[in-house]
Amino acid sequence: TIRPLEMQAVTAEGETISALAINEVALWRQSYQTAKIRITVDGQVRLEELNCDGVMIATPAGSTAYNLSAHGPILPLDAPLLALTPVSPF
Repeated sequence: TIRPLEMQAVTAEGETISALAINEVALWRQSYQTAKIRITVDGQVRLEELNCDGVMIATPAGSTAYNLSAHGPILPLDAPLLALTPVSPF
């Protein structure tokens, strides 16, 4: 079963953006400065600060696409996992 990925992102200004995805969600910096990204899953902070150009969260269905080209892991289709792949981390 392929389940969509539900994503909520909160901008530095406090705006919440929601989206659904089948393959992956990608967040990118919006300025020339490095993005500082906090990763929270189900209300629990998993990574306090990730300094990078962006980050991808891929479902198993999307792990062999953009995620793989960014050197992320390949996940089995039936795995209850998500791949977190930083893009140009500092």
